Amino acid sequence: MKKLIKKIIKKLIGNIYFFIELIYESSFFSDYLIIKPLGDLNTYINLSKIAEKNTYSFEKVSEFEKKMGYSIDKKWIKELALYTQVVIKKSPLNYAHGRVLYSALSNYLNKNLKQIKSVNIIETGTARGFSALCMAKALNDMQQEGKISTIDILPHDKKIFWNTVTDHYLGKITRAHLLENWNDLIERYIIFIKGRTKEMLRKFTLQRVHFAFLDANHTFEDIMFEFNNISKFQKSGDIIVFDDYNAIDYPGVFKAVNLIESNLGYILLKITNANTSRGYVIASKK
Repeated sequence: MKKLIKKIIKKLIGNIYFFIELIYESSFFSDYLIIKPLGDLNTYINLSKIAEKNTYSFEKVSEFEKKMGYSIDKKWIKELALYTQVVIKKSPLNYAHGRVLYSALSNYLNKNLKQIKSVNIIETGTARGFSALCMAKALNDMQQEGKISTIDILPHDKKIFWNTVTDHYLGKITRAHLLENWNDLIERYIIFIKGRTKEMLRKFTLQRVHFAFLDANHTFEDIMFEFNNISKFQKSGDIIVFDDYNAIDYPGVFKAVNLIESNLGYILLKITNANTSRGYVIASKK
């Protein structure tokens, strides 16, 4: 009986610690602090249609894809988004950043295929794994070797509700289970790292970071810390992509990106739209 009580207490303390870490680290923690499914299959299917419409009505992203010369398969990204981006929340659903990442990375690889044998990519803010998989698809489609190190306080092997279509028929599952349909890409390209972004970035000893996507904490201080700890591993032409470039909703990101543009040796391409709060920036080192 005592062993059982100790086991229950240990598990309870572990869960409390996990949620405290989640609140501390993630500016989007409310998406994951749910104790039961929020919707049924029809709810998520209908939201998927809305998300697809929002994603493909972003004309500036379509223009960017044409400029880069690459666009992600629409059917593929729609299926992935259903499991990883279609959630119940107040803000409009939009997974256009997956399109941007795929196009930007594919273009970068096309320019550097002869010079680079294996590409090092860092992502901050894994969430459910959508962005990492979009980048993995770019590597695979371009027949390029590489590794995507993606960091998040959310563990890969803890069962939780993900606020996705799987919640109502699978219950609590791990991220590994959530993404099992894409195991081929995960096993070849993706390394999931559990921990606080600052602590994990300090531990990296890579000779070079060819490409990065910053989408963890959105304060000015956090963005600058991530930028400074990645840019030092980059050479001319290497890329950092920023999500949520928006002065009203994410002033920290907006301020940091503008500072990087004015003083820190990167050429910026901004993708914005007056009809949506979403904005993306592709920063290329001079």
